[in-house]
Amino acid sequence: MTPDAAAGAAATTAATTATAAAATSSRDRLLDAAERCLRRNGIRRTTMIEIADEAGTSRAWLYKNFPDKASLVVAALARTDEQFWADAHAHVSAADGIAAQVVAAVRFSLDHRPGALALRLQAEEPEAYAATVGTGLREMLPGMAVFWHPYLEAARQAGEVRADLDVARAAEWVIRVILSLVTIPPVDTADPDALRRLVDDFLVHGLSAPGAGRG
Repeated sequence: MTPDAAAGAAATTAATTATAAAATSSRDRLLDAAERCLRRNGIRRTTMIEIADEAGTSRAWLYKNFPDKASLVVAALARTDEQFWADAHAHVSAADGIAAQVVAAVRFSLDHRPGALALRLQAEEPEAYAATVGTGLREMLPGMAVFWHPYLEAARQAGEVRADLDVARAAEWVIRVILSLVTIPPVDTADPDALRRLVDDFLVHGLSAPGAGRG
């Protein structure tokens, strides 16, 4: 590579890095603005126009980053609780086998307490919180499902689930089941054996090869 070509490549890399950093900074500014508006006005009275004005950006740029209010509110609340996913990985990975990992995820989610802002909004505006965050969760579901990809892949390698399992589809099913169990617990979740039996009998059994035994 000639010196001029090397310099050009370096300049391109620097420009790409600067663009990515600017995009991250802009997104953070929008999330900061959304959080301030939510703290000040709550969910119902916070509007996309107000958030754009608070961030000092155009509405077009806001909608380019967040297509609707629900996705922005969920992203702002999720950022206040970023430690959740790191803690969840540590908790789930300590369990042995996919069934135990799903049980660990359910119990961890039930025990987890949301950040102060989310807790306040949920208490003050339960209907608006449920409607907005519920819509946002549907948008976030594919990203949340990715959490389960390595665990399901490990289960496939270990023979816990069938060899031809579609990991991406199974991961979405697992996160949907967990959200359901956390939202409307059908068993005594304080009893890990009862929860484990439910997960074994239905979720894991559905991911296993026909006729496969369950431990």
